Amino acid sequence: MQPTMLVLMALGYSGGVPLEMSFNLMPTWAAKAGWSVVDIGWLSLAKLPYSFKVLWAPFTDHCRVPGLRWMGRRRGWLLLTQFACLAMLGVLAWNMDDRGGSLPVNAMLVLTALLVFAGATQDIVGDAYRTEVLEPREFGAGASMFVTGARIASVVGGAGALVLASRMGEADGTRDWAWAAAIGVLALSTVFGMVGALLAREPEPAPGMAHGFAASVAQPFQLFAGEWGKRLPVLFLFVMLYRLPDNLGSAMNSPLLVQGLGYSTESIGWVRQGFGAGMSVVGTMLGGWLIARWGLTRCLWAFGVLQALSNAGFLTLADLHQATVAVKATKSAPVMSLVPVIAIENVCGGLVTCAFVAYMMEACDRRATATQYALLTGFMAVGNSLSGWMSGWMVANLDYKPFYALSIAAAVPGMALIPWLRHRVIAPIAQPERSSTH
Repeated sequence: MQPTMLVLMALGYSGGVPLEMSFNLMPTWAAKAGWSVVDIGWLSLAKLPYSFKVLWAPFTDHCRVPGLRWMGRRRGWLLLTQFACLAMLGVLAWNMDDRGGSLPVNAMLVLTALLVFAGATQDIVGDAYRTEVLEPREFGAGASMFVTGARIASVVGGAGALVLASRMGEADGTRDWAWAAAIGVLALSTVFGMVGALLAREPEPAPGMAHGFAASVAQPFQLFAGEWGKRLPVLFLFVMLYRLPDNLGSAMNSPLLVQGLGYSTESIGWVRQGFGAGMSVVGTMLGGWLIARWGLTRCLWAFGVLQALSNAGFLTLADLHQATVAVKATKSAPVMSLVPVIAIENVCGGLVTCAFVAYMMEACDRRATATQYALLTGFMAVGNSLSGWMSGWMVANLDYKPFYALSIAAAVPGMALIPWLRHRVIAPIAQPERSSTH
């Protein structure tokens, strides 16, 4: 409940809204609006700025926002990017209705790309701010609060906006502007992030920061090379591989639940999106608490094992109900058998996300946090993309049960790199001594 932690939750929320809009809501709306599958496929290209944000991250490290210099370097960029996201969400909402919107498809694609660019820039600054404003011993708690805010944005955007658009779309008087209203409400909710940016404290610039734009571009890579030396590829491989079990499994969970086990979209929505999101918040909160007490290295080991074992729940479901990719289920498996599997998956996912984010914060040098963190998340995005492609090929050729068994074993490469990582010595938060009576 410290003010800085509450600010981080607000910033995590405002950063999660453009992600949810571009990754989930826009494809859903486009399908409802009658876009062709080719046009919907083009929406995937609009997400590219999240993978290549390292290219303009040095601007946020080096430059202040004209007109917002009084807020400081980080807070100025945060407020600017939040206003940009709000504006893009508002323009998109104004042109969304069941008739396909008043703008052509190409224009909507451009607006989506601009929203993603603003959201990716907000991510750059938010990640850097989180790393700079916290002490190393607070990284676990800070990562927990930031990720929790993003999870809340996923629930509000993924479930709330869809339910609101669906309910308003059923009434004759509101059908034509149901989507516009739902996205408009989502856009207004980003004000929480703006309030957070205004109330936040500006972190002090780290001593030794580069002067001049060219130097600020080169310094992040020089710092990485100087600290890591020949072990720098280990860091990049770890970022790509550590969450491999989670990335592999989550990519194929929907086909298993819908096609292999016959669950309805309503059941998946309530259990996976609603209940699962709540369990994910529990996992991130618990992860921050455990990191503060056990230390980050021990948690990387423990949470890495748990994320792999959580896939055993889906393996068990596939085995119990004889799910196979060759035959679509004709009846639904019991919903109550899905609940514990989703609970375990999301708690473990929250734990491992918290530790992973905290480690990337630790790996960054405060003299170049924006660029270094953007570089690491770029490698993470490459790992996500490759694992998503691999998962489809593996299920098609192996079927569900062998696939989930291999996804559990996929934890080994990433965890095998933990002993080779560089770790700063961060002591766990000391517990108060208990008084004794004699």
